[in-house]
Amino acid sequence: MRWLGALLLVGACGGMGLAKTGSLRRRIALLDSLCEKLRQLQTELLQRNPPLPEILEQLGQPALAENVRRGMTMGQAARPLLQRLEGELPKTAQTLEQLCCSLGRYDSSTQAQACAHALQQLQEQREALSRELAEKGNLYRTVPLAFGLMAALAVL
Repeated sequence: MRWLGALLLVGACGGMGLAKTGSLRRRIALLDSLCEKLRQLQTELLQRNPPLPEILEQLGQPALAENVRRGMTMGQAARPLLQRLEGELPKTAQTLEQLCCSLGRYDSSTQAQACAHALQQLQEQREALSRELAEKGNLYRTVPLAFGLMAALAVL
């Protein structure tokens, strides 16, 4: 019974470390996805300049497009999405909130410049997370595992 408890303790501690690195990888993937969508938005604004709801539909956001069509500002329409994002990536949510204040209000070149500025900030945030994963990823996995092993040895 003690062996089983020790094994569960080591497994739980190791799982915590893996969860931390997995969380960092998910954040990086989310930022990659957001950067790609911002590039598409910027390209559409510069090349074709369609209405904002049409661009949002092309980006896979039909609910957001519908809210903008109903007369909501982009900031109001995106608020629920940004609130969900605040828990995991608060700086990203703040950057996107600033971008939403420009979208739909100014000419296409000004909106594209706002997209470029937001894209630069998101890429910086992504690089910071990538650096953290590269520098501390092994640490996040091994330290909890080592503490779990020490606790398991104390139990045995």
